[in-house]
Amino acid sequence: MKRLFLIAPLLLLFATSVVAQDSSKLVESTDSKLIYADFQNAQNGRPVSSRGGQTRLNRYSQNSANPPQFSGMENVDPPAPALARVTDEDRAAAFNYEMRIPNEWEGVSLEVFGQPEKDGKLVADDVSGFKYITFRLFAKGPRMIRIELITRGHGANLDGGYPMANIRVQEGFNTYKLKLDSFNQPEWATQLDLKRDVLKKLTSVQIGVTCDKCIIEKGTVVVDNIAFEK
Repeated sequence: MKRLFLIAPLLLLFATSVVAQDSSKLVESTDSKLIYADFQNAQNGRPVSSRGGQTRLNRYSQNSANPPQFSGMENVDPPAPALARVTDEDRAAAFNYEMRIPNEWEGVSLEVFGQPEKDGKLVADDVSGFKYITFRLFAKGPRMIRIELITRGHGANLDGGYPMANIRVQEGFNTYKLKLDSFNQPEWATQLDLKRDVLKKLTSVQIGVTCDKCIIEKGTVVVDNIAFEK
């Protein structure tokens, strides 16, 4: 997908060598903390989770003829976030987005799978023993960011409406910490038991931008250091 506009140079100093290289750096998890994705690893230049799970960019809209646009890595399928260099040692996942009108609702998100598929099926993580999800985030443009906890192929396959939480964006590159039991589903969604159906069978975490009664909006989202903590 063609780049719509330049990703904010404040944080994202892209270099071809960074995007293209593969990294085998191991990130250590402990009994009290699961490092879900710090984006230090790449496969074929594509950002992956700490244990090699795929990353991809998703979008949805009420008006299918005029969906939101996004850009990340170029010429990859499925679409993936770009690798962003935060410091000389630290990398993150990033994307640009552009909301289009008319749309009653639309969104663009980064989905991170905890593990690679096995025999063509998604592998689930049991994170029910953790109390919090934490992540670092920089966002230029959106005022609110949505985080969703997703399970597919392990008893639940919803088209939408997974447990979610919304946070108000703070200025700068900040760490956010949310209680897992604060995540809720919208009333219209097929209701799941958070611990039994989702946390025990988590296949991915999704972080992105959404709007209702949308206006034209452009922005950049940078995500780093997704983890589960006790």
